[in-house]
Amino acid sequence: PGVPFDTTYRGQFEIWSGELSQIIQRERHTLVLGGRFQSGSFSTQDRVLLNPSVAALSPFFPSPPAADSVRSEMERITGYAYWTWEVLPKLRLTPGLAYDRVESPQNHRQPPLIKADRTIDQVSPKAALNWSPSSLLTVRGAYTRSFGGVSYDESYRLEPTQMGGFSQAFRSLIPESLAGSLSTPRFETAGLGADLHFQTRTYVTLQWERLASDADRTLGVFQSALFPFFATPSSLREQLNYREQSGSIVLNQLIGDEWSLGGSYRFTRARLERRLPDVSTSILDDAHRVDSGDLHQVALFALFNHPAGWFAGTDLNWHIQQSSVRNEPGGMAATTRLPGEEFPQLNLRVGYRFWQRRGEIMIGGLNLTGENYQLNPINLYTELPRERVFYVRLRLRF
Repeated sequence: PGVPFDTTYRGQFEIWSGELSQIIQRERHTLVLGGRFQSGSFSTQDRVLLNPSVAALSPFFPSPPAADSVRSEMERITGYAYWTWEVLPKLRLTPGLAYDRVESPQNHRQPPLIKADRTIDQVSPKAALNWSPSSLLTVRGAYTRSFGGVSYDESYRLEPTQMGGFSQAFRSLIPESLAGSLSTPRFETAGLGADLHFQTRTYVTLQWERLASDADRTLGVFQSALFPFFATPSSLREQLNYREQSGSIVLNQLIGDEWSLGGSYRFTRARLERRLPDVSTSILDDAHRVDSGDLHQVALFALFNHPAGWFAGTDLNWHIQQSSVRNEPGGMAATTRLPGEEFPQLNLRVGYRFWQRRGEIMIGGLNLTGENYQLNPINLYTELPRERVFYVRLRLRF
């Protein structure tokens, strides 16, 4: 069993960012060139004390067990180039290439902290396709590799964030509710989609997407020889691998000039593997742990828009999830199925748009069914209200 500690942690960071991007456009070619430089520092303090319930262990730890004040520098250099070529009418290919080099703290989040830096770099190829063989069909595809940041340094950028309609920019794909915050994760994405438009005013989108993320990090721990036992602050490597595949279909139908109906279905399968390569599973059960989950999402909606400015809408969302955890207690693999989750949520809204769309007023209700939920965060999903919510919104446009 672990030793309980009381931990005080404080972190401050300051990041300066500058980016220059140039677009060069010709009749059938578009070139995007750019570079980004970011520099900053992290100042962190921690103080780790033994919990009073285990005060008898104090002779076996320093006094206090850990108290650190660490200042670390961060620097990121990024260069990128994207070339869009219209090979044939309505057929566009976009190859791209990016280079990232990041110097960052090795461990400024997981007490006890250590004062050490690491430097990681990566060359990231990218490619996208957009083809409309007819006015009724558009085919999209993309493959990208990219590099995450240390903190908010990835949140502001001029570099394209999408290729072929698929996102390639993330702060993190690995759920922070399970793994905590990560620095410089690597991303790999692939996607394929088809958009269909029928003369019956029916719109259909079919899409498949694969997301992958790998990250290595350093954890703060206390280590000691078996005899004589005296625990001192140290560090431990952890490897994380996240994989998610999803498939979806979206159907929208226009009925006259005032009504539109639609529905969608999305299935997501996610898997997070966490490994402590320097620890045997016979010593620690969670030295090798795999979380997995399947999430089904069904959505139905109806919208009404009247020429006089009145509008109304409703949508019903249904979520079904099954998840499990696999670890190796005592060195033997064991899978535990977690309780499933299934719940609907109903939303309603009604409003009025002013003349020339100068503004609108709307009242609505979210989660009118009053359903709370306990979805496993292994699957990425949009945060939903956990109780009934009523709101009024006023928008003005000048």
